[in-house]
Amino acid sequence: MKSKMISTVLCSALLSAGLMLTPQVTFAQEAKKVEVKKVNVKVIDLEKAKELYAGNNTLFLDARPMKLYSKGTIMGAVNASLKTLNVGMLPVDKNTTIVTFCNGADCEKSSVLAEKLQKIGYKNVLVYVNGYPEWEENKQPSMALKREAKVEAKEASTNLFKKTIDSTEVAGVEVYLLPEDDEPNEDGAIDQFWFMDQLQNNTLPKGITIVDVRKAEKYNTQHIEGAINIPFDSKTETMDISKLPKDGLIVFYCNTGLKSMDARGSLTDEQAERVLTLDATYKCDKDNKNCVLTPNEAI
Repeated sequence: MKSKMISTVLCSALLSAGLMLTPQVTFAQEAKKVEVKKVNVKVIDLEKAKELYAGNNTLFLDARPMKLYSKGTIMGAVNASLKTLNVGMLPVDKNTTIVTFCNGADCEKSSVLAEKLQKIGYKNVLVYVNGYPEWEENKQPSMALKREAKVEAKEASTNLFKKTIDSTEVAGVEVYLLPEDDEPNEDGAIDQFWFMDQLQNNTLPKGITIVDVRKAEKYNTQHIEGAINIPFDSKTETMDISKLPKDGLIVFYCNTGLKSMDARGSLTDEQAERVLTLDATYKCDKDNKNCVLTPNEAI
């Protein structure tokens, strides 16, 4: 698959903000140099984000995985996945204004990143809480990788699933994984369009346990019917694996797809063999009724 970046690269993004780079040091290494303390992150809305962006002296950090970043992000933003970001990518001046963002209010990665930045000494860190989905919706400057490949669009309606690859057996259950280059993906992502159709038609195969990895308060507010709650802590990157079912296929979900990916990534290879992730949004009305599961764009 050919690809071409149609906007600024990392260095130009940093230089346009008048920023210098530090020697390459990982977050873990840098954190040892400072006293770990409790921090509170400041959040901003779209109007403030637009104001800072227009000032051209703010560094925007996209806390999402590279796959989402490459599909679309704020113009000039730097990909700052927690697992790959080096302090060497950050400005020397700890007074630099930095805005972190993610995939909306339900995505905690931007807040976790902001707290880490504060702990290593950055004084002006803000979280754009509604993140890239709101930015894109309001047609603000964006950039992406241009993909020169045939992609079949799927509209947000019923009967979304279209079979393009064969089913795969995972933990004794026949499921469809999300296609990638006409093959089942290797990241453990279940096809969210197939999964939604199964839920809507009450034809989900037996042997599947749905696990909501969000915090208990969010689970208690609304969750997919029949799902159990085993929270994944984004800060410590841990979860109580003793509560995972001993048999069958497990499907993690969170409402943005990102926390469920991280939760699966925290498992050993053996544990992850029977765990898949679901990238979909589940929302109900204020009475926790009329719930709708909407597949997200594939990561």
